[in-house]
Amino acid sequence: MKAVTVSMMLFMAIPAASLAQSRPADVPRQIYGMVQVVDATTFEFVKSRQVVRLAGYEAPRLEQTATSAGGGWPAGQVSRAWMILRTLGQNVNCGPIGRDAKQVLVAHCFVGETNLAATAIAEGIGYAFNYPGEPQVPAYFDIERKARGLGYGVWSSPDLLPPWLYDASVAKADTSDRRVPESEPGLPLPLPVNQTTR
Repeated sequence: MKAVTVSMMLFMAIPAASLAQSRPADVPRQIYGMVQVVDATTFEFVKSRQVVRLAGYEAPRLEQTATSAGGGWPAGQVSRAWMILRTLGQNVNCGPIGRDAKQVLVAHCFVGETNLAATAIAEGIGYAFNYPGEPQVPAYFDIERKARGLGYGVWSSPDLLPPWLYDASVAKADTSDRRVPESEPGLPLPLPVNQTTR
């Protein structure tokens, strides 16, 4: 019995040790304090000035609007306001899990026992989404399926593009608006060709 207990303790200690070794030195274990909401997915801690983005969660862009039951509403602004109300005057406890491509900390963040990303997804404030190369959060997709089935928030608007598709459509529109002018201003135009100039 003792041999089984000792071997179980050793088995459980190995993954913890390997996780500690794989954690980059510049990723803190915990960040705690008051935050300022940058957008619906990103905070800046007031004292340390560390910027943190919620892992496994994405929300409408600030300029995005939606239509539900015939009425329009500012989906991006609502998502940001929701996050402000959830964190206003509260200490936020974040457990960073890595950094994104822009070197911003990616973390699971809580107010008390409330997981901010999971709650936002459950209430239809945003989407479960994992960026390539970042740790996956598969449980959020189960939460999203329930919110989608109930038609909450972003799921009440059939015309609202998820933010990653919205970004792609904006980028495409930007490139299609760039027309090459026939001639640069200030450059001389070629002389017209006529019979006498041969």
